[in-house]
Amino acid sequence: MRVLLAGQLGLGGAERQMQSTATELQRLGVQAELTDATEPDCRGYDLLHVFNAPHPQLTATRIQAGRSQGLPVALSTIYWNASELYMQWAERGWRTADEQRLYWQGRKQELRPVFAAADMWLPNSHAEYGMLVADFGISRPYRMIPNAVEGELGQLPEVDAPHSDVLMVGRWELRKNQLGLLQALADTDYRILIIGDSNQEDSEHNRAALRVARSCRRVRILPATTNRAFIATTMRRTRVLAQPSFYETPGLSALEAAACGAAVVVAERGCTREYFGDEAYYCDPANPPSIRQAIELALEGGPSATLQQRVAAQFTWARAAEETKTAYCRLLGDR
Repeated sequence: MRVLLAGQLGLGGAERQMQSTATELQRLGVQAELTDATEPDCRGYDLLHVFNAPHPQLTATRIQAGRSQGLPVALSTIYWNASELYMQWAERGWRTADEQRLYWQGRKQELRPVFAAADMWLPNSHAEYGMLVADFGISRPYRMIPNAVEGELGQLPEVDAPHSDVLMVGRWELRKNQLGLLQALADTDYRILIIGDSNQEDSEHNRAALRVARSCRRVRILPATTNRAFIATTMRRTRVLAQPSFYETPGLSALEAAACGAAVVVAERGCTREYFGDEAYYCDPANPPSIRQAIELALEGGPSATLQQRVAAQFTWARAAEETKTAYCRLLGDR
């Protein structure tokens, strides 16, 4: 089986999902190759697997390239309803409510033909599939592909890395909600470490978050990094990984932190319950006191050994690749 995986190449979660899946597929005997081409050349392949991009037209163009060349197309949907997130811009006075409603309506109109064009959906949770059906009124055959962590992450060697009480890893943007985290902890003495680069489209959020950061007593900010040993060491040296995002599908950093033995705080949004069950601490991302309460409970209660074991057993790239290969076989067998 020869498969072309099309998406973006870089530091983000979707990018790592594509790259890690391809690596593990190769170990399963699948000839999996990567491309970031806008219109991929699919000659010689059996199937095109597209990873949803932030720009719907780009994803649609890639899907159409596969279909026009006679290939079945699987789509990693990487979707969640973002209406609450968009209204946060209005609630904070950065945009008007009408502007944000119209923006989200337009976004959904752009996304619907993207999802409709794929032959099979590969969401990261059953909840994501349900959200797609509810939001767009369409469905496709699907197989849930778990998001995952490297199996060896917890065993990577120790390197020079900081200690922290509260760690956040992710791009600086309103969805990730660094502002909410910093507002929640601004008057505490906790050692706060935030790792990530800026999303320039979220400049209002980022400026506001940095203003709060300057008033915090013990906060350190580092750029994003591809050094996995540094990330693993940092996660082993933190007490709590906080991810108070307005939605995640789920975020990789929370899974990675759980694998490294940290307590995990996540928002009660997206598909977090499906992954973390009762073994994480939950917060309302729109409510800084709720974020603080969850973090303080996590600092007091500590990490969950049950969650660490479950992540190691169920949420690996090897398993994700096995499920993906099964989906490919089903899709090819249906033709």
